Amino acid sequence: MAQDERAELEALSHEELLECYDGALFEHVTEGVELPELAQMCVALGIKDFIDSCLSERTKEELIELFLDGDRAVVEMVDHAAKKGLLEE
Repeated sequence: MAQDERAELEALSHEELLECYDGALFEHVTEGVELPELAQMCVALGIKDFIDSCLSERTKEELIELFLDGDRAVVEMVDHAAKKGLLEE
């Protein structure tokens, strides 16, 4: 069985293999009731990516304004998720 699975994985392209990781890790984290710490870590990782990708180059004043308008920050994070292809249309 492991050999068959390995052969299937080896037949995939690099991009297809990454897509498998995306789906498998998401399923593992969201369906793993016994793994709340892993789910929290994944949320923290997503927030860190949003901060690094979208906020790190902003001015101090822009960050203060965004911090004071939490709703706008959430909207921007959702937009970031959409750009990454994480939202269904």
